[in-house]
Amino acid sequence: MLAAVLFDHDYRVLRAALIPPEIVTRRATYVAHTNSHRFMLRDDVWNDAGVEDVTDRLIAAMAD
Repeated sequence: MLAAVLFDHDYRVLRAALIPPEIVTRRATYVAHTNSHRFMLRDDVWNDAGVEDVTDRLIAAMAD
């Protein structure tokens, strides 16, 4: 599971999601010159079935 968080310029949480490995694998692209895979956290990832938007939970936890 990938925990992904987007922050604003003051490090406040804008969006957060838990992304299953299958989705990360499907969306990642291979980069030959580094022999690695790159996953770009784009806005549409929140629409994938299985992705859990945890923005409100994370903001609430930070407020405690």
